Amino acid sequence: MKKVILVFLVLVLVMSGLPVVADNLGDLRQQYDDAVAAVQNTEEELAGIRAEMDNIHQAMMTLDERMVSATDDLLNINQALYTTMTTLAQAEQDRIQAQQELELQHEVIRARLRDIHEQGTMGLLSVVFQASSLRDFLLRVEFVNNITRLDQEMVARLEETEARVVLMQESYNRHLSSIDLLLQQQETYILLLEEMEAEQLAFFEALVADEERYTAFLALMQEQAAIMYTEWSAAYQQEQARRTAEQLERERIQRDARINAGGRFIWPVPSSGDISSHFGYRTHPTRRRREFHFGIDIRANHGSDVVAADSGTVILSGWHGGFGHAVIINHGGGLHTLYGHNSRNLVAVGDFVEAGQRIALIGSTGVSTGPHLHFEVRVNGQAVNPGPFLGL
Repeated sequence: MKKVILVFLVLVLVMSGLPVVADNLGDLRQQYDDAVAAVQNTEEELAGIRAEMDNIHQAMMTLDERMVSATDDLLNINQALYTTMTTLAQAEQDRIQAQQELELQHEVIRARLRDIHEQGTMGLLSVVFQASSLRDFLLRVEFVNNITRLDQEMVARLEETEARVVLMQESYNRHLSSIDLLLQQQETYILLLEEMEAEQLAFFEALVADEERYTAFLALMQEQAAIMYTEWSAAYQQEQARRTAEQLERERIQRDARINAGGRFIWPVPSSGDISSHFGYRTHPTRRRREFHFGIDIRANHGSDVVAADSGTVILSGWHGGFGHAVIINHGGGLHTLYGHNSRNLVAVGDFVEAGQRIALIGSTGVSTGPHLHFEVRVNGQAVNPGPFLGL
């Protein structure tokens, strides 16, 4: 819960730091980044909660399975107890019957002992000596022996019955104790499982409540992040439009200044001033149809120097389609110059060149009918007439 409360306070602080309007584009961006970070943190917390919920759910399913198993065991124990009690009830009847037999035998023994005590040994001898003949004598002796043997057997049965009654009572007590112990253990185990399941259920319900809160927080954070992105995006586009307008205005001023000054570029072919083709529509020398020519062609001897018309940075030096070997220089402010059909380039991309510096040699590479320089001036990517820049 401490973690939940801490995250809640962080979210409140983040939300309170999201004003509708900001004076600075950087502030808007920072506020948007903070909102995105808050969304990500909330998503991570929510994912953690849902993972815990899955774990608790699995644990509760396991507890349910154990509860079912324990309940089945308890039912089996109860069934065993019922069977045992039925068996013990029968055994108790047997024990009571044996006890009754024992008591009857005790009574018989006591009666026999009284007879022996009252008549003594002479009573038996008198039976023998009263015989009328030898055969009668022998029969009387056998009769006395049978009485003695029956007395001995009666005592033996009495001892056996007493031992059997003791064993049956001990077995009865053992079975009762064993069943009672199993019942107590199983009932204790079920109570423990119920307590564990109740704890897991309470924790799961708390996680469900946390998930609902975090889900609401996440929706709020996503809404705030969307608002901040919209505001930042609008402010960024406005700023970009303002900068673009300022840059265009600077370039226009620079371009007008150059034109009004009567050209500021150095002539790109010091050895020749022969313009073989001007800027504008013409009949293409190889395709033999009327096309627009985006620069001027200066005829010169093969291998003559080509120099930079103004200082700047080389942004292309290599093969450039129909221009063959070509060089393009960025002079800043959206102003570029192109030098095409060179036999060899003398500079590399990234080089800074000064006005009048050798950058290539005259050639006839690409689509060309003879050695010359194709020279273009481009403003913001659009080819313009090089004449005003060269003072023509």
